[in-house]
Amino acid sequence: MGKKETDRKKRVMLIVPMLDQGGLERVCAATAQLLKNEYAVHLVVFNTTGMIYDVSGVDMTDLNLGAVDGRIGKVRNVFQRVRRVKKLKKMLDIQLSYSFGPTANLVNVLSRHKDVTWTGIRGYGALNSRGSMRLICGLADRVVSCTRVMDQEIVRQYHPKKSAAVYNPCDIDEITRQSMCGTAAEFDSFFARKGKTVVSMGREHDVKGFWHLIKAVSLVRRKMPDVKLMIIGAGDYSAYRTLAEKLGMGEDVLFTGVQSNPFALLKKADVYALTSESEGFPNALIEAMAVGLPCVSVNCLTGPAEILHEDYGLCSDENRTFHADYGILTGVFHGGRDMDADHFTEEEKRFAQELDALLADESLYRRYQEAACRRAKAFGLETYLCSIRDLIEEDVPEK
Repeated sequence: MGKKETDRKKRVMLIVPMLDQGGLERVCAATAQLLKNEYAVHLVVFNTTGMIYDVSGVDMTDLNLGAVDGRIGKVRNVFQRVRRVKKLKKMLDIQLSYSFGPTANLVNVLSRHKDVTWTGIRGYGALNSRGSMRLICGLADRVVSCTRVMDQEIVRQYHPKKSAAVYNPCDIDEITRQSMCGTAAEFDSFFARKGKTVVSMGREHDVKGFWHLIKAVSLVRRKMPDVKLMIIGAGDYSAYRTLAEKLGMGEDVLFTGVQSNPFALLKKADVYALTSESEGFPNALIEAMAVGLPCVSVNCLTGPAEILHEDYGLCSDENRTFHADYGILTGVFHGGRDMDADHFTEEEKRFAQELDALLADESLYRRYQEAACRRAKAFGLETYLCSIRDLIEEDVPEK
């Protein structure tokens, strides 16, 4: 590519803390790959240690300024990041900077030069950090969130200059390709055992509510004793292993750890379950649907209702069960972390009932399996690229 052609392209900077795992990291990497042919994209990462996402062909700067301990150290780290990023913005004559997540958003708005700044809000929990949100929404030129419900709440509570809701991208073709790959022998022995498999994906964090899932599956096993559970994601999970053992299903729960190709594992499961307290936009739910898994999800904020029902406003009652267009929504879980193997909430029992029905009723299963595949296509790469491109063209006019 000639220098004149490069100079004609609008110059976009993407800012992310890391690229090691997680939803916002995956979206940032995908955004870089999608934009690199139409724009001059420069990716800034605070620390590339453990990077697993493909950003080949994208200009990138590793600040080598990862997370540090201590209040003073954290403050110093922010100032160092801001100084470095501002210098890069000046040197590269960046026209638009798009950041992903709270720490990157702070650096982006504080390093403003002559660029248009976009801040990405990826999780509903971020809205509870009122001081941070007021600062970000006050300084950013546009706040980009990943669900319509979140966008509506941001506008209502924080009044940003501009806002937009853009659903996260899902590379359906790549997910399909990777899902056909083999899996490790240590996992194959688990799948070879009799019984259907419920799967969920996410890091070990209370917000994911995995104790609810383990308990719900244990209730399903009272009717279908061969049912197994697989949880894909980073973490120690020792407390969850103990809970599974107390419930008599220790050998039937597989904790895979973080996987560079989780799709091959998803493909070998039968049903996807989401038990989170809150989400931004649950990428894993779309990815599971893309490999043909019917889904049971709690109706948490935000994302599941928008994904699983065309008119998500009809599913506003968070305590009801909805057999939605593309999956099953159940009432949200109440109460905090509870590792008592003898205690089951009514919400866990209802979630178990829906899992049981989906696994036992072949016609219901096939209906939601086909619906899942259809719905996943609505979140493809081209749809996402068109949305981002339209916003860039609106906010960065031709010179």
